[in-house]
Amino acid sequence: MQMQRGKEGTSIQTPNVEVEVITGGLGVTAMIRNQGSVNLTGITWQISLDGGLVLLGKKTEGTISLLRPEKAEAIKVPLILGFGKTSITVTVNASEATHDEKTSRARLRVVFVRLIPGDSNALTATLNLVASDIKAPTMLTIAGDGTNRLFVADQPGIIYVIDDGKVQYSPPFLDLTSKMVKINPIYDERGLLGLAFHPEYVTNGRLFVYYSGQKTAEGVDHESIIAEYTVSAEDPNIADPSSENIILRINQPEANHNGGQLAFGPDGYLYIGVGDGGGAGDQHGDIGNGQNTSTLLGKILRLDVDGGTPYAIPPDNPFIGAEGLDEIYAYGFRNPYRFSFDRVSGALYAADVGQDEWEEIDIVESGGNYGWRILEGTHPYDMDLAEYLNISIETLKAPIHEYSHNIGRSIIGGYVYRGTQSPSLSGLYVFGDWSTQFTKPDGKLYYLSEIEPGVWERSEFSLANEKPLKRFIFGFGEDEEGEIYLVTTRFIGSVLRSGEIWDLTVE
Repeated sequence: MQMQRGKEGTSIQTPNVEVEVITGGLGVTAMIRNQGSVNLTGITWQISLDGGLVLLGKKTEGTISLLRPEKAEAIKVPLILGFGKTSITVTVNASEATHDEKTSRARLRVVFVRLIPGDSNALTATLNLVASDIKAPTMLTIAGDGTNRLFVADQPGIIYVIDDGKVQYSPPFLDLTSKMVKINPIYDERGLLGLAFHPEYVTNGRLFVYYSGQKTAEGVDHESIIAEYTVSAEDPNIADPSSENIILRINQPEANHNGGQLAFGPDGYLYIGVGDGGGAGDQHGDIGNGQNTSTLLGKILRLDVDGGTPYAIPPDNPFIGAEGLDEIYAYGFRNPYRFSFDRVSGALYAADVGQDEWEEIDIVESGGNYGWRILEGTHPYDMDLAEYLNISIETLKAPIHEYSHNIGRSIIGGYVYRGTQSPSLSGLYVFGDWSTQFTKPDGKLYYLSEIEPGVWERSEFSLANEKPLKRFIFGFGEDEEGEIYLVTTRFIGSVLRSGEIWDLTVE
């Protein structure tokens, strides 16, 4: 899918009719979406298979009589009989819209169709296992000290060092489990969620963590705590556990939508991603939290951790001298779980996890309102709230890309690739989706390219082994050279040590 960013921040989607996704199983299903603003009628479609031995279901045609704006409809070939590798091509045409076509590869196993990951003509990624035997890793980062060690945050509260491909399990770099809430080992969105090293870590040894701590107030679930630690003077692979300095406490009314990202920007300030407080639909208070600038929930924050105790406000933060908390850098987010800065441009890419229908990627600017809960992506969610707050929809910042829950269910932000091992990936934004299903691991790997100014295109990576990933994706990371790593688990929760770290390269 392509999305074009308009001059006023609105998005212009093309084509009007889209083949969103092709899925297999027993037969083949494709989702057809009307991306435009008018009814589409008489949509003709065709699903054809090319290659392998196809005994039944080689070509199927049909018509969708009416498809309303922003709606999607499934088209199906209920039974396919065949063997071998094949290409599945879905084409659609509507008199009011442009033509669209999508091709996926698959293996036919009698009546079962197993899709091979990757869009047509997409880049091919190779994943190499770097580390395993971690419970539930949430992120990976570096200290920026020239050692190229990797630091992994494990959700139950432990930070591990990976040095030259080996995980230092005991002693770990830092153990925060005694300071945290006890997370549910079956499934929980709380835990150790963020880790960032100070830009001057080589000389000051400072690092910052984001974890879910015990509540100190009534009527809340827990506290999101941003705390500072220093590295041990005796051992560079251990942080001093007695050095904690709590920078910020944020009351969290629910257990979910915690955000959790910490990152230092090119300006030297600490940026923090905070979710909307959880539950569903941002229902806390009269107007929710995303649009309420008197709360830190549903925001990206920006702090100066060098200029004051426990921090200072950067002098150009957008709400200084205006109505709203001075810590806020941008607002209108549901759950900005992962964001990152492009090493070259300095642009801040944030992936905001959606509610029921849409996932989005934003380029975040100072003072920007990214729409939640008025909009979910570019789509209406609570338009009455916009009227109540006297907010013009045209002033809301549109995402550079969005996709529906027909494609995935929880976006996981990544990085703009700036390494050297995969030149064909240079300048592309690598990201993923946690899983298309909750009950079994089915994470997807994507990249986003700006094919012309303001026009972004999503592609699913092909995988070198031509097999589904079969993992839940929890995060990405960069090493000191700008190479990208993938953080996954084989199971939900932290009962088993199913977490893995992979490096990602492209042919």
